[in-house]
Amino acid sequence: MKITEIDVIPLRVPYEARIRKAYHHFAMAEEVTVYRFHTDTGLEGLGENPGPPLEQQALDAYIGTDPFDHVMGQGRFNLDMACYDLMGKHLDLPAWKVMGQQARQWVAMGWWMPSMSPEDTAAEVREAAGRGYRGLKCKARAFYDVVECAQAIQEVAPPDFRVEFDFNGALICVEKALPVLRALEKIPVVKGVEEPIFAYDIEGWRRLHREIRIPFYLHGVRVLSEAASRQPSGPWTGLRSGDFEGALCSHECVRDALAAGWTFAAANTPILLQYVGTGITTAFALHLGAVMPTATLPGVTASHSYEDDLIVDPHPVQRGFMRVPEAPGLGVALDEDAVAKYRETPSAEWPRHLSVVTFPGGVRHYYRNLQQAERLMKQGVDESFAPGVRLDEWEDDGSRRFDGLWKRLQAQDWPAWD
Repeated sequence: MKITEIDVIPLRVPYEARIRKAYHHFAMAEEVTVYRFHTDTGLEGLGENPGPPLEQQALDAYIGTDPFDHVMGQGRFNLDMACYDLMGKHLDLPAWKVMGQQARQWVAMGWWMPSMSPEDTAAEVREAAGRGYRGLKCKARAFYDVVECAQAIQEVAPPDFRVEFDFNGALICVEKALPVLRALEKIPVVKGVEEPIFAYDIEGWRRLHREIRIPFYLHGVRVLSEAASRQPSGPWTGLRSGDFEGALCSHECVRDALAAGWTFAAANTPILLQYVGTGITTAFALHLGAVMPTATLPGVTASHSYEDDLIVDPHPVQRGFMRVPEAPGLGVALDEDAVAKYRETPSAEWPRHLSVVTFPGGVRHYYRNLQQAERLMKQGVDESFAPGVRLDEWEDDGSRRFDGLWKRLQAQDWPAWD
């Protein structure tokens, strides 16, 4: 069996209406690219990635190869998933059978959301719980009061709900992190924090670890080093030292994901699967979760964010678990009607906007966008995680004040202070 051709199918799939503008402000594009692999035996395999098509060089590496050449592949998982789809269909077996021994039939999967106001955060939790989810991974950023957001979740969440806050280092250092984490550990729904401070600050992690009871999650599970390397990988070192309670397998290649699965199992340490995409990628993540012994933290693909998951039969959710597909390959079929529809979807037209960070006392600082606010607040240019702080988007209202501020902020990499 040889791969003879790859159809590249660029789509524009809008996010659900209630969150579409918020996701736009968070710089999340609505582009999705689906790949249809063709073989000389007539079989077809599916892959995908959020965003525009991958470079042609990445695709050319698969043309003329046997899908089985990519077992435990080190290529992009977005394309290797199509090979596993083909391998399973060729053998008339689900893809997990080519990955390893089955550990579970249902995989824990969670909801994902960017950093939002406490009110919008509570609304998302209600939406997630209403659809059967029991876990949430939420971005935590310096321009929202994360403690207030956690309290809002606690008020509306079912008693068996859990949230992990992903700081991406936004708490910066031990001195800044301790007060926030001490407040969070008093809120029962908070079950974990990802990268509270900068990952390179190993001693800082250990100091926080001694003070805080909330589990710490590392972003990254790579435990393999290249041949002849004398330096162990960061996750391997931290795993042996007990510096974290869990880690994210985030967009890792198949080889690294499966190797980490067994290494983390030996250390009795859980893994959170994070592979972003629609229902196609979700199927791939479910097959990985079926064979990775400790993939027990609620994984995220954010497929729930799109108004359509691009597959014929949606993945069922039951108390925070999704069933592993049983049909051959990935076990999903591409919705051709959806493909035809989203080939033609125009890009959304959004007005100009500024990000306004409001501090206690009503003091306002203006940023070009929330990406600039996130970056500069993480660098200590502005106060971070002040009690009651919040961010709002000021859309172009035609005023001279807006236009003047907008032009000023485009010309400088600093906020404008009231």
